[in-house]
Amino acid sequence: MITVLRHGEVAGRAHVFRGRSDEPLTERGRAQVLAVADRIGPLTRIAASPLRRCRDVAATLAEVRGLALAILPDMAEMDFGAWEGASVAEIAAAHPETYAAFHCYADHAVAPGGETLVAFRQRVVAAWEAWSAAEAGGHGLLLCHAGVMRILLQHLLAIPPGALSRFALPEAAQFQVSLLPGHAAILMRLNTCADFFSPSSS
Repeated sequence: MITVLRHGEVAGRAHVFRGRSDEPLTERGRAQVLAVADRIGPLTRIAASPLRRCRDVAATLAEVRGLALAILPDMAEMDFGAWEGASVAEIAAAHPETYAAFHCYADHAVAPGGETLVAFRQRVVAAWEAWSAAEAGGHGLLLCHAGVMRILLQHLLAIPPGALSRFALPEAAQFQVSLLPGHAAILMRLNTCADFFSPSSS
C-alpha cells in the first residue's frame, strides 16, 4: 500500500503557479502534514520531492519513525516557466486559450518557457514505477505536489486527462492505493484526512 500526501501551506503568495520555486512550509503547513501522517498508520518507507515544502517535513517524519528518506528528483512539481508565481486568475485573464488547454491537461499545453505536460507525465510515471516496484507488503509514504498527484491518479486509475482538474487536492490532501502484483491499483482513500483541523490563525 502507498499513501501519497500533498505538502501543507507554503510561505508566500497563495493560489499561484508554484512549480520549481522553493519556498518552505509555514508552521501551519508543517502541522497539517504531521497531523495527517499521525493518522495514516505505521510506515515502512518514506520518499519525497526534493523541493523544501516536501523534503523538510518528510525528513522530520523519517527521523521520528526511524526510517530512511528517499529523495525522488522526478517527483518535483511541474516547471511552470514564465507563469511561476502568477495567480491562476492572472494567467486565465492574460492567456485564456493557453490556460484553458493547460487546465484540461491537454498534451499540447505548455506555459511559456515551462515544461510540457507530456514530459511532466513521463518523468513522474517513470519515477513512480521505479519506486513503487520495491513495495512488498509494506506501507510507503510519498510526499509530493498536487500536479504530481493528478498525474499519478490518471496513471493508476485510467482517468481521462480532461477530468483531472475536477479532483480537489487541498493542502495536505492525500490518496491511498493498494498495489497487488498482477492486479490494477485499487483506490482505498482520497482526501479523507486533508485539513481536518482548524488552526486558531485561520
